[in-house]
Amino acid sequence: MNQILIIPTSQPVLIGVYKDFQLQSAHSLPAQLSESLIPFFATLKTQGTGLDNLYFVRGPGSLMALKLIYLFAKTLQITYDSKLFATHGFHFNSNSPIKAYGNCYFVLEGSEIVLKTYKTPPKIAPYTLPQKLEQNLFSTETKPLYLLPPV
Repeated sequence: MNQILIIPTSQPVLIGVYKDFQLQSAHSLPAQLSESLIPFFATLKTQGTGLDNLYFVRGPGSLMALKLIYLFAKTLQITYDSKLFATHGFHFNSNSPIKAYGNCYFVLEGSEIVLKTYKTPPKIAPYTLPQKLEQNLFSTETKPLYLLPPV
């Protein structure tokens, strides 16, 4: 059983290919998500890597990345009859703040994601792919996690 985890809100975008929930290969996309996601999955397909489940980060982060990954995931779900699972990004960056805009950052307080303003930028941990994919971190709620007010 193959699972793929996509962290679209990191720079670079991280993708892990898992077999039976153990990391088999880690990838970082060299270009923007919009330019590199489809070629990456085309390469996986030509290599014979099947997709049973797609796991991804649904926010917080870049609104464009969140929209793109959601549309891409829904397309894969329809075309390959795969199952989708999503979660927030704090599981993959040691619960460190995530940049929103200006001096504002998303932080996880308990189980709630809040927007905080800092006078000096906080220390931010990089995103990492886990060695083992923990299913209990994900849910079937896959809609993008838009936390910023409309401009």
